[in-house]
Formats: sequence, C-alpha cells, structure tokens
Amino acid sequence: MNKPRGLASTLLLMLIVLATAFWATESSSSETYPNRPITVVLGTAPGSMMDNLTRVISKAAEKELGQPVIVENRAGAGGVIAKTYVLKSKPDGYTLGSTVTNTYIVQPQMRKVPYDPFRDVVDIMTFAEYNDGIAVKADAPWNSFEDVVAYAKANPGKFTYGHPGYGMMPHITMEHIAMKEGIKWQQVPFKNGPEAVNATLGGHVNAAVAGSSDLIPQVQAGKLKLLVIISGSRWSAVPKVPTIVDKGHDFYLLSYVGIYGPKGLPEPIRQKLETAFKNAMKDRTFQDMLKQYTIDEAYMSGKEYSEKWKALYAPMGKTLNALGLVEK
Repeated sequence: MNKPRGLASTLLLMLIVLATAFWATESSSSETYPNRPITVVLGTAPGSMMDNLTRVISKAAEKELGQPVIVENRAGAGGVIAKTYVLKSKPDGYTLGSTVTNTYIVQPQMRKVPYDPFRDVVDIMTFAEYNDGIAVKADAPWNSFEDVVAYAKANPGKFTYGHPGYGMMPHITMEHIAMKEGIKWQQVPFKNGPEAVNATLGGHVNAAVAGSSDLIPQVQAGKLKLLVIISGSRWSAVPKVPTIVDKGHDFYLLSYVGIYGPKGLPEPIRQKLETAFKNAMKDRTFQDMLKQYTIDEAYMSGKEYSEKWKALYAPMGKTLNALGLVEK
C-alpha cells in the first residue's frame, strides 16, 4: 500500500538532487567564465565598417575577459544567416553575435526567418549608431532636398538612387520619404555604401544613400554634394546640412550596432559581457575608429536596447506593409 507513496518520494528526491546539481554547475560555469576563446559572429563581409568596429571593440574587450575574442564573418541575407547561426548555438557565452537593428524589426517582418527576435535573442549591449545621407554629384542640377523632390514629382520614376541593400534601413527610409512626399523614384541596390557612391560618381545613378564614412570624404574632396541627412541628428563634420526631421518627416533611419547572444544565456554571463564591452568602448583605438567613420558611439544596456527595438517593431511592420515590402 505504501509503495506508490515511497516511489513518489524517491522520484521527488531525485529531481531535487538533479536540480541542485544543475544549478551548482550553472553557477560554477558562470563564475569561471570565460575559460576559453569567445567567437563573435557578424553578417557583413570583412573590411566593412561594422566588421572593423566589431573587431576593434572585441579586441579591447579581451583585456577584461582575459580570453581571445575572435570575429567570424557569415555574410548574406541581410544578416539573417549570421543571426540564425548564433541563435542556434549553445547558450554558454562562447558564441555571440554583432548585428544591426534591421535584423530585429525589418527582416523578420519582410520575410520568413528561422528565428523569433522576441523569443530567441538575449541582448547584451549596443556600441554605435549608423547615420546615412543623400548625396549627388557636385555638378548635378539639384542643390537641396526640395530640388530632388520637385524633380521627382515632375519626372516620376526617373530619379535613381543607389543604396546598400534591398530591405535595409536606407532603402526603407527612402521609400517612406517617397510615400510621404507623393513621389516615385527608382531604387538601385548595391552590396554596400562604397559601391553606391562609386555608381553615383560614375553617373550610373543620380544619388547615393550611404553612411557618413562613405559620403563625407567625397563631399570634402568636392566630388559630392550632401543634400540631406536621413538619420535623426546632424553630423558634426557638416553641421549646416539639415536632417530629414528638419524637413518635417517623423520617420528617419535608426540603426544601432549591438552584441547579443542566444536565449538561455545565463544572466551572470550576460552581465559580465555587458560590462566588458561597455568598458571596451573607452579604448583609444575604438574611439579613433568612430571618429574615422564619423559616427557616434551609442551605448545602451541589453535591457534598454530590448525595450527600444521592441517598441519599434509594430510601427515598422505597418510601414513595411504600407510600402508593399512584405513578401507574401
């Protein structure tokens, strides 16, 4: 008569022992972390701005972590390939990712992806913010944003702009501008910003939509005219150039670069990584590279960044649907 009760007691005791052993192991691994090299995976090609920034901040983080931090490139599909790889990895803190906001709020709503950003991602921190602008050749007939809009209205579909990838934030921001202004222009995707700039200088497209690091050297050399910044803030190198917000638009390019890991990443390890990468932002080489690329550092904790992109998710979905960019 007492066998079932005895069996239940034994099973309960076994579960308690197993749980205790699990948490003890978890605590031990967190305390000794890291004890081997860490890999940071990103979805851009070697030599890109994001690649270089990630490599420099990862190198600086080694000083506090006490282990090598190796950067690995898995380019393709707008960062989805790299993000999927990271999120399918073991959540032990040895495989992390570096990515942009696009992979949270755009790609999962444009097309089917193998991850759920709400369920599968553990944010660690952000360290930089992208900024983009619209530039034309120095001898082009347009001298302001208003000139381009007027031309596009008078010549639907004739104004062409090059940008670094279909479905990326520069492309989406440009199409939102067109929707609000009631104009049509032609988008031409390239692999990156420098290709769009070269196409503009060569007369293959009317304008380049690219980052400050790609545009400012050509502007300073007198080869391009920067008409408007499609990010939220003016650039210190060209303080007189207005932003799209100055022109009455409430939608602008917003893209942070951050470090993340897969779900299940222990909080003590996440906190240790957050602190290490935050402190790495003080590194002189990292600060010099930000100045070289004329972009701003943008620190947010993992919690702050999660709240930020989650608040942007639904509005971005409405924008993508309105622009007809959602794949059926």
